Parts: sequence; C-alpha cells; structure tokens
Amino acid sequence: MTTKTLRVRAAAVLAAAVAAMVLLAGCVGIPTSGAVVTGGEINEDVDLPVGFLPSGPRDGATQQEILLDFVQAATNPQNDYSIARQFLADNIRSEWNPDARVAIRSSGGAPTTVSETELDYTITTSASIDADGRYFEDPELSSQTLEFGFVQQDGEWRINAAEDGIVLSEDNFDVVFTSYALYFFDPSYAFLVPDVRWFPNSSRIASRISAALVRGQADWLAQGVLVSEFPSGTTLGPDGVSVASGIATVDLSDEARDASNVQRERMRQQLSASLADVRTVSSVVITVAGVPLPINDSGTRRATKPPALDANPLVRVEDQFGFVSGLTVEPLQPLSDAVVEINANAAVLSAGQATVAARARNGVYVIRVSGNGPLLIDNRPGLVKPTIDSVGFVWSAQARSTRSITTFSLSGTEHPLDSSTLTPLSGTIVSMDLSRDGSRLLLYLSTPGGPRLVVAGVIRSEDNVPDRLGAFIDLPIDDGLAPIDAAWITDSSVATLSHSGSDAVVTALDLGGPARVLGRVAGGTTIVGGNGGADGIRVLTDQGDLFKPRGNGWQQTGINASFLATQQ
Repeated sequence: MTTKTLRVRAAAVLAAAVAAMVLLAGCVGIPTSGAVVTGGEINEDVDLPVGFLPSGPRDGATQQEILLDFVQAATNPQNDYSIARQFLADNIRSEWNPDARVAIRSSGGAPTTVSETELDYTITTSASIDADGRYFEDPELSSQTLEFGFVQQDGEWRINAAEDGIVLSEDNFDVVFTSYALYFFDPSYAFLVPDVRWFPNSSRIASRISAALVRGQADWLAQGVLVSEFPSGTTLGPDGVSVASGIATVDLSDEARDASNVQRERMRQQLSASLADVRTVSSVVITVAGVPLPINDSGTRRATKPPALDANPLVRVEDQFGFVSGLTVEPLQPLSDAVVEINANAAVLSAGQATVAARARNGVYVIRVSGNGPLLIDNRPGLVKPTIDSVGFVWSAQARSTRSITTFSLSGTEHPLDSSTLTPLSGTIVSMDLSRDGSRLLLYLSTPGGPRLVVAGVIRSEDNVPDRLGAFIDLPIDDGLAPIDAAWITDSSVATLSHSGSDAVVTALDLGGPARVLGRVAGGTTIVGGNGGADGIRVLTDQGDLFKPRGNGWQQTGINASFLATQQ
C-alpha cells in the first residue's frame, strides 16, 4: 500500500485528498478526549442525532483538547458549523470554509506536538468530497499529516491556522452527509439523468444543491454526454437561495436573462428535479437580481425519468419466454415464440416491450413485435449478452476484445463506434449494459491486472446514432474477486456479481458514492436490476434457481429458468 504524507504549513483541518476510487474500509469514530455532550439550541430545520450536538470550547482546555474537540465539533453542520467556529481565533473564524472539502478517514488520528504553537494530526483517509459534493475513493489508503497553529486569545487556546474543509470518520459521514441527484438532460431532452453528489444535512442544502447544479455536470458527463440549460457563466445571484412556505426562490446571475423561454423552462425543471428530495421544497421560482424571471409555457415536451419496469422478472423457462407470475411464466407474445425459435441463451427487452435483442449460438438477433421474424444482425463468434438503448440501437461485442464494441440499428445496419475512444480499455468483456436512459455504458472487464468495472458516457451524432464513448471512470471493486456479471439497479447505481470460492458475492455501487456488499448467492451466474433499488435485484444460479433479496440474505423464488433477461 502506497502511503502519502502531506505536511501542510499554515495548518490544515484538511489536506487535499486523493481523487481516486476504492471501497471504503471499516468504520471508527472520531477521537475525542471526552464524551460528546449536548450543546446549545439549533435553529435549523434538520434532524441530527443528539450525539452530533457537541459543545464549544471548555475553559482551560489544552491545545490537544481544543484540536480534538474542534474535529468533533465539525461533525455538526448546523448554522454553518457555528460550534466548530468557536474553536477558531478571531482572524480566521469567519474566513474558514468548511464546505471546501471533506476528508473521510478510515482510522483514528492523534495529535503530536511540533512546537509550542503547532500540532500535527495524522489520519488515514479512504475517500474525499470536493466543494461541489463529488465523492472520490482512494485506491490505496493515504496517510495525511495535518498541521494546526494555535494562539492565546483572552487566556484560552484557539486555532489560528486551519485550511478550509473538515475531517469525518466513515461512520459519522454516513450520518452527517446525504446523497442527492443533480439532474441534467440527455441530448435529446427525453430524459433527466442524475449526477450524484453528497452534502451535509443542514438548512443550507437547497443552496448547496443549486450552486453545484448551476456549475454543471461532472467532467465525465460533459462534452456531449449530458446537457445543462443554464447559460455559460451562470452562477447564483446575490440573493442566493431562500426557502419559505415550500417555495425555493433561486436567484441567478445576469447570464440567466439570455436564456430563451424553452431554456428557462428547462432550467426550472433541472432545479425542481434536483431539489425534489429536499423535504422543505415543493416548488421553485427563479429570479435574477431579485426579480422573477418570466417563464411561459412553450408546449415543449418535458423530459422524464425512465418509467418503472414490469415488477416481475423476465425469464425463459423451457418453451416460454415471458414474465414470472407466481410460479408460472406468462409468455410475452409474439416475442416469446421467436426467442424460443432461435434457442436464445440471453436477451434484453426494450422499453415499451416492442423489441428484444437476443443472443443465440450463431449470433445476436433483433426480434420485433412489428417485424417479420428474428433478424440476425451480428454473427461474430464469442459474443457477450447484447444491450439495447433508449432510441433503438443494439450494442454488441465479442468477449475477447474491448475494441469489438459496435452498434446496430433495428434494421441491421451497423454503426461502428469511433475505435479511438475504446483504446483505454483492455482485457475481456464479461458483461456490457446500458443505463435505461441510454446515456451511460457499464462494462465489467477481466484484465491481466485484475477485474475492472468502468462506466462511460455515450456521445451521439445529431440523429441520435451512437458515435463514441466519453472518458472511462473506474468504479471501486474488490480486486480479489473474479467478475461474473453486472447490471444497472437504478439510474444512479449498479450491482456486480463476482466469484468468491463457490459463492457469488452481490455488491451494490453508487455512481459517485460508496459500495456495499449485499450478501452471497451460491452458484450465481446472472444479475439484473428491477424496481425498488436493491430490493429489485434478481440473481439466477448455475442450477437455474432464481433468487431475490430478503432481509440480509437471499431467498429462492421457486422459479427455475434457462436464463434471466434484462429489462431496459
């Protein structure tokens, strides 16, 4: 394990955390010289456990006690971290910016004396959050040595040198921070697509979300993958964001005046969708310099989130292909007969249930309700299970080569991807899955260096034909487990199935968040997502038994199937 030691003169509540990805390690609490006690009244409309209401500085506290209590006080974001600010000297109290960065530590830290007015505080970090709420995991735990400076003020020690940001333990992070989805559009404006961010639980949450949304999508979702309708250069205006009687009034800078009426409608839709999980917000008003921005109904089609899937698993059982109903299968006709006719061993059903992309021994077929029978579109050997996007293109690839990924229209016309965008990939493809909005491709790979789980944005030409892939982002996985299959759970989370001895481990991963193990299914071979997040996951075993989650484990459904299909 690589260890990085950062010594930050001018003292640091937080050194720059490494922006890479890996699984979070075990949880420990923030070190403290005493028990957490209840502090003063909190005037913000949020709920935190009483253990997160620490007291201010104690009379006669030593430098070490001030440091430890300050770190503990920073677990409480109420009133702009007012309790933590009490530990700071007058010269930095108002200037310190706790929102700049969060270091998430995986082990305890202890202060050591450097000089009469300096202390070191060394921690091991596993992840970090940047100012816009983006979550990054560290592929190798990093040791960071943070320095604090102290001064006597009115006879008491106070911190007079502290870099912007805070430090949280992993378990405290889970309580203090909550994930929120910022919403952007796919280029066709048909779908709202999430970009997950993390913010502390305080009444400033609407402002944090709005500011991050206006600044735009994450880099890997830019450059044509997703679209924001806020004009370039737009920021929050001088009035910021206020919430009263359920109405969030979002003040924007002068650039917003340049937006067309359709853009203004879409700006409001982005804000409304992104603030939907803030319980104090029920509607949004946009202003510029305090004056409401006129927004008229243009009649333009509103973007939506992908509709819910059929709640029942889609399987092939002997000579039937259809949805499970109780302990039987209701055939999905006329598609069922065609799937059985080609003796398919894997399949994906399009949104609207009008098209199936199916793999058989001799290649990948398109089967359409309105078609003339199965159409063989890809007869290359060694194909992985295909996937189908939201505008009707089938994606197919040979397992042996990442550069073999290509797309086909439903008529069978091939539209190869720009091969240069596939260059960063190597190894064999275990599984390939598109998000239901068609904007992101998930690949589970087996490489000489170990397994990789990557996601990339899909960039299309003006007529919606897939053209190339954007930057590949590695998601944190256990490199000691062999890949079996992967699937989308929701529009912002995925799941993997991987070998661990005779068992298959199910792991859920948030795009832009930590991973969590969901248990083991003996002999698992296929995983698909459904409705209800992790509760909608289904796993098929090598014996054909279909499993679903139950409590902390997995339960057989009583269905035995040849294969488990994906619904888009």
